[in-house]
Amino acid sequence: MKKILIIGNSLSAWSVASAFINQKVNITIIGKKNNTFGAQQLSPNGFRALKKLIQNDDVKNIVYEIIKFQINSYNNNETKNLKNFYFNEFDLKYFSVSREMLINFLIKNVKNNIQINEINKSCVGIIHKEPGKLEVLTDDNEYILADIIIGCDGVNGITRKYVCGTTNIVKKQVFRGISNDKKKLLLKQKTLELNFSNYGHFVSYPFINNDKTYINYVFIPNRLFQNSNEILDKLKSISKFSQIDWNDGHFYFYEDEIQTIHKNNVLLFGEAGFSFEPHLAQVGNNIIEDANYLKFLVENTNSYDEIFENFSRNTCKKKRKLKSISNIVGITFGISTLTKLRDSLVSNFSDQLMCNFLKKVWYD
Repeated sequence: MKKILIIGNSLSAWSVASAFINQKVNITIIGKKNNTFGAQQLSPNGFRALKKLIQNDDVKNIVYEIIKFQINSYNNNETKNLKNFYFNEFDLKYFSVSREMLINFLIKNVKNNIQINEINKSCVGIIHKEPGKLEVLTDDNEYILADIIIGCDGVNGITRKYVCGTTNIVKKQVFRGISNDKKKLLLKQKTLELNFSNYGHFVSYPFINNDKTYINYVFIPNRLFQNSNEILDKLKSISKFSQIDWNDGHFYFYEDEIQTIHKNNVLLFGEAGFSFEPHLAQVGNNIIEDANYLKFLVENTNSYDEIFENFSRNTCKKKRKLKSISNIVGITFGISTLTKLRDSLVSNFSDQLMCNFLKKVWYD
C-alpha cells in the first residue's frame, strides 16, 4: 500500500485528500493547523468540481447563492453604479462559502470515507532516499518515510524549494474584514460588489457561517498605496467602509514562469505549484478543480509517474492563461489615472460580453 504524505493543513491539503477517498492508500497529513478567516467566492467551475470531488449534494447546505454582480466607482464618499450583471439570467450558478465551513466539510467527507493520520508539526526538509522513497524531517527532528509527497504548503513551503529551488516571489498587501451589520446585509442580499476607489478596489459579498450571515470584505490597495503607512487612515475616511475592522495581510505569487511541479515523487499542489493574483477569484476555485482532476487521474491511471506528468502538463497550461488575464484585470482595477475611461468601458460592457469573459475564465 502506497504511503502518501500531504504537507500542509489547509484547503489544498484536504482537497487533495478528497481525491483519494476511493483508493487503498495510507495517507498522512502533516502541518500546523491554520486559523481560517472570512469567505471565498465559488464560481460555477468550482461548485461543479466540489460536488464531483465529494460525491455529495450536501454542499448546498454551506453555500450562499449570489445572483447579482454590481460594479461601482466610489469617489468623494459618493457611489456611482457602473454595471449590474445578473448571473441567473445566464443560468450561471454563483455562490460564496465560508472558508471554515468549506474546510470542515472536506475534512468530514474525507474521514467518513478513509482512515487518515494527522500530525500537527512543521516540515523543515525533504530527503531523497533510495529510488521511490522519500523522507521528511520535522521541526522536532523526527523523520517520516513516504512513497509520495504532495506539497500543499504554499509559495514559501519546503516542497516548492525542493522541486523548483529558489524562485522570485512577489508579495502584495491586502486587507480583509467581515461584518454582520443588519442594514448592510439587507442592502447586499445575494450581491457581489466591486468598488473602484482612488486608493484601490474593494470586493464584498455575503456568506453564511454556522447559520449566521456576514459580509466578507477584501480591499487591495493600488500601486501608489501598497505598503503605505497612511492606508488604514484612508480606509477610515471612506464612510462606506469606515466601520470595518480591517485585518492586514498579504498575498503572494510567482514572478518566474513555472517549469515543473513534480520531481522524485514530490508533486506540488495549489499555491505551492502555481500562484497568481486573486483578481479573478479563481485561486480557491482552481484548488478544488485541480483536486477533482487529480481524483479522475488517480482512478483512471495505473502509474503515479503518468498521473504526475498529466496533472502537471494540463493544469499548468490553464494556470498560465489565468495568470496573464488576472494580471491585466489587476492593472485595470488598480489604475490611478484614466479612471474615467475605465469606468466608461465598464459601463458600456454588454451583458453578453460579460458572460463570455466570465466563461472564458471559468471554462477555457
